[in-house]
Amino acid sequence: MSTFLRLPAFAALLFLVGCGFHVRGHYQLPDTVGAVFIEVPGYDYDLRHRLHRALSSRGVRLVEDATEADSVLRISDPAFTTRVLSVGTDARVLEHELRYTLGFELSRRDGSFLVAPQNLELLRDISYDESNVLGSQSEANAGRVELLDQSVREIVRRLAARLR
Repeated sequence: MSTFLRLPAFAALLFLVGCGFHVRGHYQLPDTVGAVFIEVPGYDYDLRHRLHRALSSRGVRLVEDATEADSVLRISDPAFTTRVLSVGTDARVLEHELRYTLGFELSRRDGSFLVAPQNLELLRDISYDESNVLGSQSEANAGRVELLDQSVREIVRRLAARLR
């Protein structure tokens, strides 16, 4: 009976390997990008650090000086905004929407685009409890970190899709 169950599992594994299946998020970026410089406006070191870590883990050679780069990953206008989603019967805010937007592009040294300019918009709902302000602030901070991580994953995914 045990051998009878192993055969279909082995056949499914061979099929997945043969069709090019990869676990989501585990892909290398091609060498065609060369050495990459990450340009993030202002003092957004957190976003830059997360991009640096994600790209280097996928085989991209990163440089700290734009003059040494073969291509530049340019991030533009990263911004968090909030808006009220729901209000209770007593006119108190119950829920906010946290929105993170940014633009990005990957260009060669000569100015031609490897990945044309694109925009990214991510949303997350955050509950707000006026009687627990510290908990609400903590949830909002966690939401910001989650959106930063999600934006980095999305940028890397889009880069990989366009550079194939």
